[in-house]
Amino acid sequence: MPRPLKILIVEDSPAMRQLLAIAVRKRGGTDVHEAADGLAALKALATTQYDLLFVDLNMPVLDGMKLIKKVRESEASTGAPRVRICVVTTESAQATEDQARALGADFFVRKPVARRDVDRILQEAFPA
Repeated sequence: MPRPLKILIVEDSPAMRQLLAIAVRKRGGTDVHEAADGLAALKALATTQYDLLFVDLNMPVLDGMKLIKKVRESEASTGAPRVRICVVTTESAQATEDQARALGADFFVRKPVARRDVDRILQEAFPA
């Protein structure tokens, strides 16, 4: 039996974290962790190798863009495996999506996020 996918949800809104976690867990085969901001995410990433990050852009302490940049820089300098990153945001400007992708985001979903959005991301990131 394959190991569960390790997924980190990085979101400052407890309600949105919970909604995303429920949607991810419904797929099954996942080990879901949560972080309230980018700094907490970096601490989690220091001890655990995740398969996928769901990252909000607008967070206190360390925002999503800075987090993506730090994750990709760390992978490049340490040779760590590349984690997939899905941005989840209310930002609607195409320039925001372009910037996130340029920094290394693999997926981009606008809020409100539906369960089908989460299912699609998981399917694309980890085809059966």
